[in-house]
Amino acid sequence: MNTRVLLIVIGFVVGLFFISCEKDDTTNPEPLVTLYELGNKNSKIGYLGNKLPIEAEIIAAGKIDVVTIEIHIEGEHESSLNVKHGSWEVDTTFTEFSGLKDTTFNKSIAIPVYAQIGSYDFRLSVTDMDGQQTMVEEGLKIYPLLN
Repeated sequence: MNTRVLLIVIGFVVGLFFISCEKDDTTNPEPLVTLYELGNKNSKIGYLGNKLPIEAEIIAAGKIDVVTIEIHIEGEHESSLNVKHGSWEVDTTFTEFSGLKDTTFNKSIAIPVYAQIGSYDFRLSVTDMDGQQTMVEEGLKIYPLLN
């Protein structure tokens, strides 16, 4: 009878060893971001003195932490608003979506009349509560206001 109990205990311990060695694959996938609109009718064009509409669908199994919008003159990567000599940049963080698993991001960014006309880099990034980040980057053109 002692041999039988010993075999059961050994089997139990070996079973626990194999169960505890299973790979723990509970990591959530990175956030999914689909940019539907950047500029009217997704034209990727903005006009001085007008608002730039931005719409994106965001799905984050790990729950959204922050959404960030960056706009800067093509090739420049400063992260602050600079209003000197007609240059304009945006680096805005939205926390109102924090804790949501999915949402429609629908915002408008005002383009000041003093912004420089030309090509800009646009970046929308979503960071989830697991620290994973997804970025969508697009080119954006800023034109003078049409009458």
